Amino acid sequence: MASLLRRRNAHPSTAAVSAHLLRRFSALPDLDPSPASASAPVPAPTLAAPAAPRASIIDLQLAVRAATDPDRLHALVASALSSPDYHRLHSSRPLFSLAAARLARFRRPDLTASLLSQLLASAPPTPGILARAVSLFPSPDDAVRAFSSSPPAARSDVSLSALLSALLRAGRLDELKSTFKSAESTLGVAPGCASHNVLLHALVKASDHAAARKLLDEMAKKKFKHRPAPDIISYNTVLAGFSAKDAAAEEEFEKLLREISENKLEPNVATYNCRVQWLAKKAETFRGEELLDVMDSKGVLPNYVTYHALVQGYCKEGNVGAAMRVFKKMKVMKRREGRSDLRVSVHALTYMVLFRSLVEGERLDDALWVCNSCFAMKAAPPFDAVKGLVDGLVKAGRPADAKHVVAKMNFLVNGDAKVTWEKVAGKLSVEEGAPSLNP
Repeated sequence: MASLLRRRNAHPSTAAVSAHLLRRFSALPDLDPSPASASAPVPAPTLAAPAAPRASIIDLQLAVRAATDPDRLHALVASALSSPDYHRLHSSRPLFSLAAARLARFRRPDLTASLLSQLLASAPPTPGILARAVSLFPSPDDAVRAFSSSPPAARSDVSLSALLSALLRAGRLDELKSTFKSAESTLGVAPGCASHNVLLHALVKASDHAAARKLLDEMAKKKFKHRPAPDIISYNTVLAGFSAKDAAAEEEFEKLLREISENKLEPNVATYNCRVQWLAKKAETFRGEELLDVMDSKGVLPNYVTYHALVQGYCKEGNVGAAMRVFKKMKVMKRREGRSDLRVSVHALTYMVLFRSLVEGERLDDALWVCNSCFAMKAAPPFDAVKGLVDGLVKAGRPADAKHVVAKMNFLVNGDAKVTWEKVAGKLSVEEGAPSLNP
């Protein structure tokens, strides 16, 4: 602990670092030059003077993250785009994704569009840069204009798929289909596998599973020359659509799995997630959990979707003990590939599903542990489940734990939810036979 405090004190405060970074990357100087400095003679350069180091994109990202004013944030990146000091700035995916996300939080889509337009205008765009910009435009109309006005050399299946994805996110499915159909004649791009996968996603989203299956079949049959061969993403997209249907789709679901094997495609985590979700829906969650060993043998890492499907499946089956076991396995499992410090993230919905089931199953110790985990994340669990936990703790003679839960909820809940929680808390008592907390 002492060493930790020494390390903290050895670094400047966050505010100081933020101010330093903002000054460093500002397009404007901190102070106007004084008359004395303006008239001072400029020293002659020496032959041995070292070249100035290139500015760091990572430092620029930190400055963008620290910016609290959207106009200032825009100026930071815009000035960097016009500066020759940044190497490969245009191809920095994290920087522009971060800037777009920050400006979206500030509710400034106009600045996002301006920044991305400047990105495309500041250098001849490559297919990758065009795809990135198109995917980040806040408005699909901006994305369409950017793609249509781009040089033909920058248009590719990747950038076309980004445009189609922008239309998909906006729910403009008819425009997506028409753009896909006329892409080669009007935009000079023949849709490849990436663009076909977006169309498959659109058909599945529209619950047109028959059309999605037909398109996948055409891609798989070599006699359709205008259709590219499907990849694992193509099959996963259609597989996910059928996994969301009822038991009548089981035959088609199993057929898709066989085709993946026959086409010698390597299943990835999305493929296994579809299988786990399907088995959980059939109340065979234990078979889904067995797939974790198969994934491990194939070197496929599960993610939070995998574990959430298992936890939710066991909870629906009433096997909260197994659900808790899987949840703890998810909490302690560390990622491999040299990144042992990162853990599988846990979705908030998983906490809520498990917590409610534990309370209903009167597993107070486990329910309290999950509840405290929610508090540690500064998240309030469902009010009705909290009430059930508090009542159960009081009934079990644990008023101190009950008071702790209520106090934490009083501290965390705010805004419009505060009124609802106060009504719930008003009906609670933390000791047997005691009056409610808010009589």
